[in-house]
Amino acid sequence: MPSTSTPKASTDDALKKAGIPPEPTGAKRAELLEAIRRVAPDAVRHEDKAIDAARNQCGSLDSAKADWLASQRFTYKDVTTDEAQGAGINGALKKSGFCNT
Repeated sequence: MPSTSTPKASTDDALKKAGIPPEPTGAKRAELLEAIRRVAPDAVRHEDKAIDAARNQCGSLDSAKADWLASQRFTYKDVTTDEAQGAGINGALKKSGFCNT
């Protein structure tokens, strides 16, 4: 029997199971970027990359290496994020509730 779910629904389900929330838009996007900006201002220089990094980081918040993983995810192009900033980003993600959506 063929699947009745759409490819997008399957992808959304897989992302949700991996702890990756949907891409925020509008006010939620602005709030997330501001929360990250407060702890690591350079990390939001490339907003789309910061949003992708934040979404992916949600799946790693409970890892023993969460701060290091954040520092790696939020380092790109001309932006370097250290582990202390990674810890701040993790705190901001938790406090904002973004990863719970």
